[in-house]
Amino acid sequence: MKNVSMLFLLTSFSAFSQTPCNGAQGEYFVNSNGERGGFVAHTAYVDSTVYLGKNVQICENAQVLDAAQITGNAIIKGNAKVYDYAKVYGNAMVYENAQVYETAVVWDNAQVFGNAQIYGFAGLKDNVRVFGVAKMYDATYGGNSVYF
Repeated sequence: MKNVSMLFLLTSFSAFSQTPCNGAQGEYFVNSNGERGGFVAHTAYVDSTVYLGKNVQICENAQVLDAAQITGNAIIKGNAKVYDYAKVYGNAMVYENAQVYETAVVWDNAQVFGNAQIYGFAGLKDNVRVFGVAKMYDATYGGNSVYF
């Protein structure tokens, strides 16, 4: 009996820690093709024209607009904004006041935060972190680099 209780406790804790957007209220997005997309907190905004993969989280006051695509396990949160034809995927995160726009792409484990802007044909990959007031455009940045 003791083992059963422990298993239940571990299962309950595990399920709690995987709640989208840290337990914020919200709904799963429905893409224009009818597929279930990712989780969108009630405080966030997502245009009906975007595409969200099923494991995506759009949290807090984040905005995803226009023809942006967010897939994989990507998280957009804070006051971050992803728009135009930008793509964020893999385990990438965009948060705080960061913006990703035009045709920029952020993937792998890349993180964009602070007041950073990623735009043009820019690409962020691997474990790169861009923050502060950095502006990245028209090149691919990767590795374990940090830009601010």
